[in-house]
Amino acid sequence: MQTYLITGANRGIGLEMTRQALDLGLRVIATCRDPSNAAELTALKGALDVHTLDVTDEASIHALVDKLGLVKLDVLVNNAGYMATRQSIDDMDQEQWMSSFAVNAIAPWRVSVAFADRLEASSCARIATISSQMGSLERAGSDRVAYRSSKAAANMVMRTLALEWQSRGIAVCMLHPGWVKTDMGGSNAALEASESASGLLEVIDGLTLKNSGCFLDYSGEPVPW
Repeated sequence: MQTYLITGANRGIGLEMTRQALDLGLRVIATCRDPSNAAELTALKGALDVHTLDVTDEASIHALVDKLGLVKLDVLVNNAGYMATRQSIDDMDQEQWMSSFAVNAIAPWRVSVAFADRLEASSCARIATISSQMGSLERAGSDRVAYRSSKAAANMVMRTLALEWQSRGIAVCMLHPGWVKTDMGGSNAALEASESASGLLEVIDGLTLKNSGCFLDYSGEPVPW
């Protein structure tokens, strides 16, 4: 049985990926900041372990590492994300901008490094970071500056990890989930969370060292940088 660790699993895409992974017979270590307020997550059935994790808190990350012990991880899904409410060129909340980088770009690196040894124990270790095509320089727009810049940074961090960890047998990819009907994506989005999650899990399943460092969407199509 493969073991997945999914951050930000209490809602949206993270919750749906957890649900579908359990349905596939996978073991899931699901994390969020406050499991006591994650009723939908904790109600799921299957090989599920729910743990507290604040991806911006070094102590919280290492507490989880210690709690899980020598568990072997096959897949780490860096899903936890943050969307600032004021992030236009003319109206930028700089603290929210820093929070965007802390959650969207720095946290995936922190969590990946913390669990690298557990991933290295797997014969098919993979790290999938949920990014966005909004982090593509070729698709740059004029809104949501904090989100776009933090996702672009996340892409570069993961691409660097892919190159550096090739020798450790850890494949890394960035994934665009599509415009999804979640709290972040809004009700006018094009995709249901179930469709996005299904595609993302399929793409992750096909990730190998040969395509490590790729930036793909939920259907497996390459996303321009």
